[in-house]
Amino acid sequence: MQDTIQHELKKVINQLLHLKRPDNESHLKELAADGKALGYFPRDFGMDEWDWPQGIGLYGLNKLTNQEGFDGYQDFFVKWSNEQIERGLPLKNVNTTAPLLTLMDLPSVEKLALEWMQWVENECPRTKENGIQHVTSGNTSKFELNLHDQEIWIDTLFMVVLFTAKMGKKYNNPGWMNEATYQFATHIKHIFNPGNSLFFHGYDFNHQNNFSAAHWCRGNSWFTLAAPEFLEIMQESITEESRDLIFDTYKAQVDKLVELQHANGLWHTLLDDKDSYTEVSGSAAITAGILKGIRLGLLDSSYLATCRKAIAAVLENISEDGTVLNVSGGTPVCQHKEDYKKIVFAPTAYGQALVIVLLAEALYHTEL
Repeated sequence: MQDTIQHELKKVINQLLHLKRPDNESHLKELAADGKALGYFPRDFGMDEWDWPQGIGLYGLNKLTNQEGFDGYQDFFVKWSNEQIERGLPLKNVNTTAPLLTLMDLPSVEKLALEWMQWVENECPRTKENGIQHVTSGNTSKFELNLHDQEIWIDTLFMVVLFTAKMGKKYNNPGWMNEATYQFATHIKHIFNPGNSLFFHGYDFNHQNNFSAAHWCRGNSWFTLAAPEFLEIMQESITEESRDLIFDTYKAQVDKLVELQHANGLWHTLLDDKDSYTEVSGSAAITAGILKGIRLGLLDSSYLATCRKAIAAVLENISEDGTVLNVSGGTPVCQHKEDYKKIVFAPTAYGQALVIVLLAEALYHTEL
């Protein structure tokens, strides 16, 4: 199993670094324009932009640091960041912060990371209860913003809150660490559904609702992956009460996800809707989050069976050239649950990256 994982992992990495726009891009544009398909965003393809898909790409590659059989990617990170800075960075927002989760470790990016951390602390738009408003880049330009007034999304925990926690630890800044912990608590309070232990996509403070009340797979996976990552970053720099809240939420969610796993090993894009398609990127991130929980001692080995099944399914969705198949496109909060079923499939940087994260984590588990 480990040899297969290493082999497939190298293919997926190579394809991430050389990923081009999909062959049917013109068709995707037409479908999107007609409203027959959703989720087409040019920035999702390849590593040529500075946004969240590329941030997940860097995060995935960084997980291979010190892994036997894999070269380090520090030189790539330096070259990539230098080229992006020279081209001109996008406007600061939640999603464009994601690359800094990895790049903040580079001496050449330290000043930039501190500048963006100051933005998070002092300038980024806030909702009621001081939630980080999920501001994103414009649909067609990195120099425009979608403000999503008074909205928090579960994605924010991964895209900006992990960065905030990591910066807090690096600079021993209690304010930043407390901010990160508070954002976890606020997102759990408003987006987690204790009735079924799943997350909604987001919460709208203006209308005091969870939009279409959809339990979106990749959205849930951001928490499954972010929770153990956050606990590992923070170590003892978190109160017992906060640790218990995050762990209890994570454990309840994982138990529900185990129950909802499809027979093919993946999860449905609407987790509780068996008529929705099964989707690879969210399934990969869920499995990586469970495996990391096992490695950190948050979960016991009984969860390995679920992971084995999921890994086998993900491996079946890697093409000969290393493209990760059956990945849904960028997904805004949809007004109707049925809209989540219209999100297009396309090879994306984050699809490649989340499979890299999963397979890199799997290399730690020789018992698989």
